[in-house]
Amino acid sequence: MHLKQKILGSALSSLVMTSSVAMAPVSADRSVTNSPVKHTVVIFQENRTFDNYWGTYPYAPGFHAISGTPQDVVNFKHVSDNVVKDVSGNVYNPDDNGNPVYPWHDTGKAKIQQPDVNHGYADMIAMVDGGKMDKFYTMNSKGTNPTRGKLSMSYFDYNEIPAYWQYAQHYALADNYFQPVSGPSTPGAFYLIAAQSGNGSDPANNNVPSSQITSDPSPKNGPFGGDNPKGLTYNLTYKNIGDELTANNQSWAWYAGGWDAAKANPGSPEALKYSPHHNPFQYFQNYEDGKYIQNLKDYTHFSQDVANGTLPTVSFIKGGYGDDEHPGLGNQSTPSAEDFTVKTINQIMNSPYWKDTAIIVTYDEGGGFYDHVAPPEAVKTADGLIGNSTRVPALVISPYSKQNYVSHVQYDHTSILKFLEWNYNLPALNNRDKNANNLLDMFDFKHPNAKPYVYQLGAAVDPKSDYYHNINGEIDLNGAKKEDTTITLINNADRTVQTAKYGQTLASQYGDFGLTALETANGKLQYHFQVPSGTFIVKVRSGNNTSSATITTNSVNTMTYNGVTFYNDKSDHKLVRGSNGNNDNNEDSNENVNDVDDGSK
Repeated sequence: MHLKQKILGSALSSLVMTSSVAMAPVSADRSVTNSPVKHTVVIFQENRTFDNYWGTYPYAPGFHAISGTPQDVVNFKHVSDNVVKDVSGNVYNPDDNGNPVYPWHDTGKAKIQQPDVNHGYADMIAMVDGGKMDKFYTMNSKGTNPTRGKLSMSYFDYNEIPAYWQYAQHYALADNYFQPVSGPSTPGAFYLIAAQSGNGSDPANNNVPSSQITSDPSPKNGPFGGDNPKGLTYNLTYKNIGDELTANNQSWAWYAGGWDAAKANPGSPEALKYSPHHNPFQYFQNYEDGKYIQNLKDYTHFSQDVANGTLPTVSFIKGGYGDDEHPGLGNQSTPSAEDFTVKTINQIMNSPYWKDTAIIVTYDEGGGFYDHVAPPEAVKTADGLIGNSTRVPALVISPYSKQNYVSHVQYDHTSILKFLEWNYNLPALNNRDKNANNLLDMFDFKHPNAKPYVYQLGAAVDPKSDYYHNINGEIDLNGAKKEDTTITLINNADRTVQTAKYGQTLASQYGDFGLTALETANGKLQYHFQVPSGTFIVKVRSGNNTSSATITTNSVNTMTYNGVTFYNDKSDHKLVRGSNGNNDNNEDSNENVNDVDDGSK
């Protein structure tokens, strides 16, 4: 296969700047807000700690952070005194024999269904171990699946979740945001909407809860079709954010994947996408009384409301199984679930709603994955539980969010309540949200960025490389029709970037980059693609003839093609084969590689 590489000094971004497209008019504002934000969308995903997604940000090898990226992110590079670490300062967990197990990059599990790890109430308290953060391995290595011990110490980076990393490069990321209480999904979801997880209350005694919810029981009423067949025997009656929004004439909705199917036929396969214990509003008496019926919707109605200009003031988005990033559930990989979030965000960005919307992306709880930052003590609420537990990721994406910014302010789910209460002039629900830090450090209301950076699915994992690479190859048709030929480019997150048929020139997700298929004079088919720095696979299929190559490029002067490394000597602009990083001017190299233009003079 003939190869040619051209290196050009050109910064690029896989987040494409666009302007809003014409859609249905947005309904008039229904209130006076304390900021330009009129609509808030909370995307509430599942079971990831900050270290599991962001532990190497922005230090991940090969990642070229754009200019101005904060370098003081609280990740593996910053370790507090109480956390268990070795003599070199590296964090770890001891295994069952006392041997150190260090955080490790899981490059495979993100591409397939990743197993779940322990994340029960008592389990998480044990993992934190009074702030030592040293029992994640041992609390997961017991039982029927001892491999979960090592799995709990795994992390991803931009290769597996490129969209999230690139959103952080253009909007605001919080590195000090904690799940508000130890335990699984349901308690965390209650804190998101009610700032407590009490299990029942006495209206005659200031709604003081009689006990606490620390597990994932199903609600008493409503669609089931998921797990946890034993539900609560009574409904909750203390106030939540839905009550306050309704009382203030503010519209709101909880959009959940699979909701309509679960209502229509709880036993159907489609209904299994819906998880009842992921919908906290369903546990409240107002749902049984019919007050919240119109506020609980299927996720498909979100798209309709955006298109029709009927999006409520506050929207909560909950992906169904396979879309919510929960390990061990559904049949989709982490990148596929990330795509759900991207598609949701893109709908807002490509609508008139973008101009006054704040999108908050966060996670119900850490899922039992390792995080090295000890949680702080939080304000005690009426339910008697004291938070927090492990950090979880949080992004604020908005024309009014700070750009390429990392907030170090302490937050948890009640900080979202605090923002909603402040912005829409609502009262606090209890002491927990009253004393929470508002999310205002992540906003800049005086300098909005009106045009969104719309992430294109399958985009580059290295969005701001100083170089990009043009690569050409050719393949014998071997009697196949040229019209039957396709060229597919795959990135190292195992995502298809683009596929082109013979004679097509298509835009991939790299700005002006594209793919072409041209017949050469000798009857071979020539293909061409452009990539930034990173690892890619190109597959060319013509009838039964298939060619595949793995290509790794960097932003300096090397390219590895199917295991052979080439080096660019900028003095003579030749890319030649070498074994030690030097410019070895052997004639053999020039048979495969043509002149190189690296943009220098």
